[in-house]
Amino acid sequence: MSNLNHSALKLAVLTSSTYFGLLGYFLNSVVIAADRYLKISRPLQYLRLATPRRCIALIGASWCLSLVLGLAVFLSALLNFDTNSQESFGSFLQREGFRIPIVVTMDLTIFTSMIAVTFLIAALVRIARQQRRKIRDEMLMLKHLQDRVQRTEQEGNDENTPQPRPNHLSDKTTVYFIVHFSAFVVAWLPASVVMNIAIPSDLTSAVLNPLMTIIAIFDTFWGTLFLAYAQPEHRQAARSNLKRMKRLNCDR
Repeated sequence: MSNLNHSALKLAVLTSSTYFGLLGYFLNSVVIAADRYLKISRPLQYLRLATPRRCIALIGASWCLSLVLGLAVFLSALLNFDTNSQESFGSFLQREGFRIPIVVTMDLTIFTSMIAVTFLIAALVRIARQQRRKIRDEMLMLKHLQDRVQRTEQEGNDENTPQPRPNHLSDKTTVYFIVHFSAFVVAWLPASVVMNIAIPSDLTSAVLNPLMTIIAIFDTFWGTLFLAYAQPEHRQAARSNLKRMKRLNCDR
């Protein structure tokens, strides 16, 4: 009986911890995507709305919601396992009553977050295209005005005339965000499909866990690290942190 109680507690802790981490990760990904969309699409309103207090409250609320739902999953997993029955722990894990709720819960979390992020990606793509068209139209208009000025002043040497260059910094920033959130969707869509196939089937954790680890590493590398090192502000912050660490080592 003690072994069954220990197994039930272990199951409840692992299930709730996994769901807490997944839900918190996905909720914060949607929050970050919405934050970047508002920052690019409505910069003036963003400065008025995105105050530090509101940002802290929003992120804290997302983690508190993840914690509450994780505790709910913990209690449901603990109560569904009957320690008084003769059913073994392994056979309980094979039952549909345990596997199907996990699949449904993860699908609601992952697919809902991916749908929200996909719509935000589509909105960022639309903004990027508008920026490109606006820059192209402005360059054509500026070139046309320069040609008129050159014809008026009769300047024959066109090669010595400095040509303007478009500023693609804002466009590059939009592209970085699009690539980051696209990597998020591309990484987790196969993960969700794999979970829908693996959890109802008889795949063991020895096969499933390395596969999920590889997908998580892929998402972390091509998402977070790419976005961090693509931004000049993040590179500058990383260099300053390295300088501080070197100073601490030198002081020791």
